[in-house]
Amino acid sequence: MGTPFMTRTVEQERDLFFRFKKDASSIGEIYDLFADAVYGYVLKRCGQKELAEDLVSQAFLKLLESRASLEWREVSVRAWLFSVASNALIDHTRKSSTKKEMEWDVDWDPPSQDDPAWNAQLICEGEKLKSILATLSPRDQYVIDLRFFAGLEPQEIGTLLNVSANHASVLVYRAVGRLRQAALAAKLV
Repeated sequence: MGTPFMTRTVEQERDLFFRFKKDASSIGEIYDLFADAVYGYVLKRCGQKELAEDLVSQAFLKLLESRASLEWREVSVRAWLFSVASNALIDHTRKSSTKKEMEWDVDWDPPSQDDPAWNAQLICEGEKLKSILATLSPRDQYVIDLRFFAGLEPQEIGTLLNVSANHASVLVYRAVGRLRQAALAAKLV
């Protein structure tokens, strides 16, 4: 298996990209490297296991379908997959509801099971935070998702948004500031 996604260099990403462009069978390596992270990201955002699995499948299918037209623009394959999965979730949400709430699976386990009371509190606070996040603009939600759920760096976010890394950092900073203000107004913090 390749280098974990958090320690991959630009050269490794470029090499993976061009190997994929030449040979579609390297999709297996890409899947091994990034599928779990993309799934975790989507699951955190939607709370539904089956939907998260479907959206991850769609992201990898879109990668395969786009293989011939993809161009290297200093964007990691990982960032591309997170962006596609995020957009697919946004599209799903728009199609599936006219402002109705998505149902969250209640049978998924939080990461830690050491303290049941803490986990219950975390779930309650997570629901409050989810509702506050929903009040932010779509762009604020998107940059927060990319930075904190997907774990993308400002340079990757900037490339996806066609802005500089500095500008991407400012967008994240401002979005977090607005989230903080909304949380204070809702007396979450």
